[in-house]
Amino acid sequence: FVLAPYDEVYVRVSPGYEKQHNVTVKGEVVFTGDYGLSVKSQRISDLIQKAGGLTPQAYVKGARLMRKMTHDDSVRVISLVKLAARSSSKKDSIDVKKLDIGSEYFVGIDLEKAMSNPGSEYDVVLKEGDVIEVPQFSNTVRISGAVLYPNTVTYRKGMSLSDYVSMAGGYDDGAKKRKSFVIYMNGTA
Repeated sequence: FVLAPYDEVYVRVSPGYEKQHNVTVKGEVVFTGDYGLSVKSQRISDLIQKAGGLTPQAYVKGARLMRKMTHDDSVRVISLVKLAARSSSKKDSIDVKKLDIGSEYFVGIDLEKAMSNPGSEYDVVLKEGDVIEVPQFSNTVRISGAVLYPNTVTYRKGMSLSDYVSMAGGYDDGAKKRKSFVIYMNGTA
């Protein structure tokens, strides 16, 4: 083609073209690394199978999914922090101005149920940038916050939250005891 003055050239994107989306799997799987999402509805169980399955040392109850915040997620979190800053009292133990919002968050998953029931509500659909980490079993509990001696202790079956707080020296004077919570290894609280 020979172009003439005032001609316009358009190069359109193919309607079926999509940029490759990648997810990462780490920890106790046979083949760790980055994997491309072959379909939009690819799920956790599909990715674990692509990665060769779980190793014998895998602690499936501790598996977690880290997801990158979208722009909409960031805007929502920032507006919630601003709302909390306006409504918080001087006695509040958290200074919302010093909060690190970050660009990622954990999605609480149940890998055991996802693997045994592929396609179920437990088998979360993956998104671009997701990172699944399958750890080895860890028999420790970390105690932090408004306690006298924040530390890490060994897990003992049957112990309660207050037992673990006692192992950290008990509550600090400024602690809000009724606001204590547990964050499980898989990201749920």
